[in-house]
Order: sequence, then C-alpha cells, then structure tokens
Amino acid sequence: MNLDIKALADDIGLDEADYRELVELFMQTGMADYNQLKAALDEGDAGQVARSAHTISGASGNLGLMQVHEVAKRVEQAANENQMADLPADVATLRGFFDDIARVVAA
Repeated sequence: MNLDIKALADDIGLDEADYRELVELFMQTGMADYNQLKAALDEGDAGQVARSAHTISGASGNLGLMQVHEVAKRVEQAANENQMADLPADVATLRGFFDDIARVVAA
C-alpha cells in the first residue's frame, strides 16, 4: 500500500499534521475494530464481522484510505450475505494495510 500522507491530507483539505493525527486515531480505533472483526470471524459471527467491517470502511473512506475502504466494504457485504468462507484472505489483506499505515505513521 502506497501512502502519501501529504497528498491524502490535501485531498480532504487538511494540513499534514492534522491529517497525521487523524490517521493515528484511526489506527488506534481501527485496530480495535479489526481485532473485533477477526475474533468475530473466528467465532463465525457474521453480524459482528459486518458491523466491524462497516466501521473500518467508513473511517478509512473518510480519510481517503480507499484501498482499506474497498476491502472493508467487501468484507461487510460478504458477511451481510453470510458468505464467510472467503473472508480470511480479505481480513489478512486488511491487517496488511493496517501494518503499512502504522509503518508510514511511525516514520
């Protein structure tokens, strides 16, 4: 995942420092949502998977993190349709995105 913090901040009308602060908050809350999503997936709780994915999708979309948004939206839709079998790959992709974002924020 290629993250240009300055460009993303410009896209939503924020300065880089304010955007970085929002992304750090997203990482805190987003990882909590991801952990809920992963636990719900492991338990077969499609409703909770959908709710957690919806939260991640909305927050990432608001920040212009469209790759995260699209995958989370796909997870939400699949969970809503109780199509859980193929979700582990998308959930792993989400985790990779969170790891990528964490590296960029820490740099």
